[in-house]
Amino acid sequence: MSAKKFIKTVKNAKRGIAFSKKFKHRLLGSLLLFLGLLFGSGFLVWWLEKNFTGNYIDSLWSVLFTLIGQGEFASSPRTFGGRIIVFLLSIFGVALFGVVFAEVMQRLINSQLRKMLGEMMGINNCKFEGHVLICGWNGRGPYLIKELIASGRQIALIAKERPDNLDAGIFYVQGNPSEREALIKGGVEKAQGAIILGDPDYGDDDSHTILTGLAIEAISPDVYTVMELHNPENERYARYAHVDDILYTDSLIADITAMCTHNEGISAFIRDVLSTADDGHSFASFDAPNEYEGKTVKDLFDHFREYEALPIATITPPPEGKDVPVSEWISTVSPSEKNIVKLPMKVVCIVKDNYSEIRS
Repeated sequence: MSAKKFIKTVKNAKRGIAFSKKFKHRLLGSLLLFLGLLFGSGFLVWWLEKNFTGNYIDSLWSVLFTLIGQGEFASSPRTFGGRIIVFLLSIFGVALFGVVFAEVMQRLINSQLRKMLGEMMGINNCKFEGHVLICGWNGRGPYLIKELIASGRQIALIAKERPDNLDAGIFYVQGNPSEREALIKGGVEKAQGAIILGDPDYGDDDSHTILTGLAIEAISPDVYTVMELHNPENERYARYAHVDDILYTDSLIADITAMCTHNEGISAFIRDVLSTADDGHSFASFDAPNEYEGKTVKDLFDHFREYEALPIATITPPPEGKDVPVSEWISTVSPSEKNIVKLPMKVVCIVKDNYSEIRS
């Protein structure tokens, strides 16, 4: 492009911008007006400049190049009508094109900006399905997220403040996890599981944790909910929330510490089987297949050994019924292989990390 033509294009664009500022528009109306001017001008060029010879598309192409001050028709129209068309396109055409282009870009930018700010500030709604929803945050949060990411799970987090160095793939919601609005934004209705972490601001008071459990069960009772408690005396209140599993983190850490003290070297094994992020092994539970009803535990365990899993325990409902939460089922480590399988039953195995063949 020559300097003269470039200056002309800039001047035409300035006229168009000045006109567009005065032009009260809507995107659809501006677009229709621009298309009408474009196709109408193309027809007039075809008529006045080419006398209906050649191709209409070529005339339309000439009009498009006129908008940027290029092409033979833009620089030297042969008829008086053609000069008028060039003039109108240079003023109104550029203005309308600027209006449409600016409006489209503004909407795209605003949409992306709102999305980015919403994700950063935690004000959008989660679109995940079958994900794990973490409610609350404490010092164990980073380790929990590390394990969930290693297992390939999508994660959403509801917390009062965004944690430092939070992975970009985690959907964050700013808010109180005990409030319905925050849980809806976190996608609790489509989540596979929810983990309720104890809030350090409340110390050993588990009331906020229990309240969050009640809120989750009220919205989506089918979500598998794991609750972290500090005080075992509060378990009876947590059961009113109908959560599926309850963990006492402090006592669990104490038990593991004592075990490592009395059993030299066992800490390496514990680190391996309790983590899915170390490319080693981990614990996993599987439902006993229906075809093993009435067979022996030996037959059932042999089935899992075929998949290179090491079965070590069974989990069965208590005698009083099958409707109790799985967390209250009875665990039997190294059961007699002569025992008869009665469903429902879960089998606990040690498997390689990211192992999914049995589940599929």
